[in-house]
Amino acid sequence: MRINFLRFLLTGTASIAVTATSSSSSNKSIVVRIRLPDGSIERLAVPGDRLDTLTLQDALAPLHQSTKETSILHKKNPADASRTLRDLEIEHGSLLTLLSNNADQLPQSKAGLQKRAPPSIPREKRYDPFPDLAKDYESAKRASARRRNAGSGLSYGDLAHLQSSLHVVEPQPEGPLKRVYMCRYAAERFQSNCVGGKAQEFQNRVGLLLGTTQRERVNTKPKTRTSLSSPLTDSDYCEVAKVHAIWEPPQNSQPGTAYDGKALRKIPSNVLRIAAHLGLKPVGWIFTYSDDRHKDQDALPVWSKDVQHGAQLQAFNMQRTDRAEGARFATLAMDAKVGTTEAFQLSDVAVQIVAEDMLLIQNGKKDVDGGGRYVTTSHAILVDGQETTTLDCVLCLVNTALLSHEGSFSGGSAVAAVKKKDGGLTSKTRKAILAYIDGSDDAALLEILSNFAVLLALDEPLGEADSSRLCETVRKWARGQRQGTRIHDGTKQRLHAILNH
Repeated sequence: MRINFLRFLLTGTASIAVTATSSSSSNKSIVVRIRLPDGSIERLAVPGDRLDTLTLQDALAPLHQSTKETSILHKKNPADASRTLRDLEIEHGSLLTLLSNNADQLPQSKAGLQKRAPPSIPREKRYDPFPDLAKDYESAKRASARRRNAGSGLSYGDLAHLQSSLHVVEPQPEGPLKRVYMCRYAAERFQSNCVGGKAQEFQNRVGLLLGTTQRERVNTKPKTRTSLSSPLTDSDYCEVAKVHAIWEPPQNSQPGTAYDGKALRKIPSNVLRIAAHLGLKPVGWIFTYSDDRHKDQDALPVWSKDVQHGAQLQAFNMQRTDRAEGARFATLAMDAKVGTTEAFQLSDVAVQIVAEDMLLIQNGKKDVDGGGRYVTTSHAILVDGQETTTLDCVLCLVNTALLSHEGSFSGGSAVAAVKKKDGGLTSKTRKAILAYIDGSDDAALLEILSNFAVLLALDEPLGEADSSRLCETVRKWARGQRQGTRIHDGTKQRLHAILNH
């Protein structure tokens, strides 16, 4: 009896243990790895007792991945999302790969991987104004993500490499230009063009500064010299820009709104050609603002949109010429109401950041037509050793001295010689040129033609050959070669016929 009783206990205990083990095995969850189209890997826990009833489409629902827009691979073979996990032989540790139907896939030998969509501006196609400052944060970020997904984690070296791919933004003490000389006649005309209409509303405008760059002594004040004074060759020299004319493109800005930033995106070839014949080149740009930017003591006349437009223009100028010459580019901010103007240069890192399309500027808000002083960046930057995504525009600017002079191709007067809307000659200018031609007064004729806007208005009707010849004559006159400088008779006859038409 005792032996039978023990046998009964052992048999019953064994039966109970087997039943419990079987039940525990069927209720145990499995973990399935899911590689998403962006390359990241998610882990999904699935109850073991639902493998026979749960379809693959239902299992992927928490990941918010549409099975209509993606293809699913399991063991290098396509998987039907309508079948159950048991039918697809999905078990603990299985790897499923989701591929976008719109993306190019890798060969079958590398199934499970997917080509990433290229960035908005691929680095190989992007122009870097300052290659030494160029960064590739996205590549470093993807490399770090791959290491994390592989389970190896990030070392201190990986973190240092990721941080080294961030731009370091700090104040730049000086730029290529020490001073900017602005033509006072051109500045007065530019400011007067901002005022129009019966209500005297302000229309913000932009203009391209055409001038020359040259070297001059840092200290321009005359010094008392003796026989013991050091020679002048020991004086320090600096680069300066002298603005002789402003080209104002056709603009669509409305009164009370920001300027038309796209107006200077494409500079006509005849503008650059006439400027070259006169010995001029783009040395900067000028814009006006009519909002109350100086209401605070720490106000700044240059906001984020201005930094963006200025950096794009400078990068284009550097690409068109060369990096050293094109970097001599100034930004002038003018208050449209009173004409107060300040000069700046953009820091090297600011121009490079804009070239990498990192500034996220809000549009459509009346109170921030200029984008505001602070702007958000697409990824972190380093300011004072700390990571941040907020950039203060004051860190993008280099203070530059602004002086006044009379430009050689400003017409010698603040009175406008061309119309603001289409750039054609005004009736007064047309009559004056005809009178000087009829009176054979070449000196007065050359004085009125020493105006970039007038030469540009006459370029198309004259034709490229006669226009170039006229520009060369005007250039000699403006440089002081007035003895024997005369306009060709054929050019004067053509001018007379065109203006009388």
